[in-house]
Amino acid sequence: MGWKKNAWLFCLLAALLLVLAACSDDSEETGSTDSGDDSSEESSNEESDGEIYTYDFFDASGPGEDINTAETNLGKMFEEETGVNFDIEHIVGDVNQKIGTMIASGEYPTLLNAEQSTDAVIDAGGFVALNDLIKEHAPNLYNMYEPYWELMKRDDGNIYVISSGAPQGYRKPANLNQGAWWIKRDVLKELGYPEPKTLDDYFNIIEEYTAANPQIDGADTTGFTALTHDWRFFALSNQPMHLAGYPNDGGSIIDMETREAEVYGDKETTQRWLKKLNEVNDKGLFDQEAFTQNYDEYLAKITSGRVVGFFDYRWQVGQALNTLEEDDDPYNDYMGFPIVFDEDTKDQYLDPIGFTASPGMGITAGTPEEDQIRIIKYLDHIAKEETQKLITWGIEGETYEVDDDGRYYRTEEQIDETSKTEFRDQFGFTYFEWGWPRMNGEYEDGNAVEPPKQEEVASLMYDDGDKEFLESYGIETFTGLFSEPDARPWYPAYDAPIETGSEAQLYEQQLDDLMKRKFPEIIFADPSEFNSQWEAYKGEFSDLPSDAYEKVITEFVQNKAKLVEGSAE
Repeated sequence: MGWKKNAWLFCLLAALLLVLAACSDDSEETGSTDSGDDSSEESSNEESDGEIYTYDFFDASGPGEDINTAETNLGKMFEEETGVNFDIEHIVGDVNQKIGTMIASGEYPTLLNAEQSTDAVIDAGGFVALNDLIKEHAPNLYNMYEPYWELMKRDDGNIYVISSGAPQGYRKPANLNQGAWWIKRDVLKELGYPEPKTLDDYFNIIEEYTAANPQIDGADTTGFTALTHDWRFFALSNQPMHLAGYPNDGGSIIDMETREAEVYGDKETTQRWLKKLNEVNDKGLFDQEAFTQNYDEYLAKITSGRVVGFFDYRWQVGQALNTLEEDDDPYNDYMGFPIVFDEDTKDQYLDPIGFTASPGMGITAGTPEEDQIRIIKYLDHIAKEETQKLITWGIEGETYEVDDDGRYYRTEEQIDETSKTEFRDQFGFTYFEWGWPRMNGEYEDGNAVEPPKQEEVASLMYDDGDKEFLESYGIETFTGLFSEPDARPWYPAYDAPIETGSEAQLYEQQLDDLMKRKFPEIIFADPSEFNSQWEAYKGEFSDLPSDAYEKVITEFVQNKAKLVEGSAE
């Protein structure tokens, strides 16, 4: 598992550590601050055995370059401080198939993020319980997640995965990272900076531009494309919920008063959405490859610059948009809008404060106890506030500065450098910002966890191209057109654990199969056949056990709300 020092060198090092310990009760760490909590330092100050331990980490959350964490600046620092690094492998192909193979063989990587297959791994006994490991060996990790401790437990009382994001207050983001209806900037410029508010407004812009520009750079213009590949099909199926003014609670909408869940796959909102796409397709504006292209092909199409508009979550299409942001032509980028069905509907695209217990990373069954302890101590080191600041802000004087009032900021040069993909990869921002234990909101000193949410950073992040659009729309940031979210103590409802083999799980799978089969038929049908196609779909939907699903989500929402509201009292 890496290299091991010669015995004499190890003895010398151990002796030196004993001398240093006798001389001082304090420990020093690069970039650290004194938290005043002795217990938070315990796990990282224990004597090392002089060996570097390398563990496998399979991350199914998205594609990426497979890498050892120590190949990044941050990962190397963490290796030096903990004696641990990870070989990260990212998902290629179908997630369920890959994780299914692991379950069938019983062979897992040591650390695993199984994404939507998390429940299946838990049911198969693929994860170890983390409760005692965290309480005994990870005080920082426990402090970060303690407000959500009960929410993290499964029905058997055990915690199996650690999700990324433990909220510490709400900060409205300066830039979008959630859902939005995106339109290419040169389209907006050519049409005089229109501000679409409704779905009709949005597609009127696409239609007008496409009619005047049937080709872009010699290739046919794609009016509207959609992401439908594999588990990411929700990028299409979630849209009726958003258009009706609800946040991303997954396959159901939650009544604000009764806190009861209702599926919407067979409701008027979905019918209205599909009918619009049917009309858009009839006008030649809907991408004919939308249901056959894979995720990489979808991203490449966005990057090509010939797509006028699409709906997606910024975090999911980030690879393409980041590439366009680095382009010298600011008009190749996209701008997102909070589109709704009706103008008097309040949009809810920005996420409210919420904790998601799953998916997340877990230590897999069969891992020796001593390795479990090393890994949980590594995650505990990640959870320290000073480490969190390294992961989100970087190194003071290099990637950010601190003013006389203790406010963090970045210079224009630092903003430019930290936005480059190559730099982010090498430094480790790309690999550590999400997926690992992570705070969200604000640090104890009032600085934002994420630099783009810090006012001092946001105001300098925009280049001349950005400022042109901000000024044209009369906003200071790119979330200026979006409403602040309403408080929802249960958010998000899609975090509800669905028991494998239950009627609720059967509903999810059958609905997914039904939508993937029928939505293309409905959208591509002749408009005269839309009603019959919809009724056929609705008829099949009525046979699904939706009541069982609604019951599970309602119970989860109401129980979670009680826990959250109780802890806030």
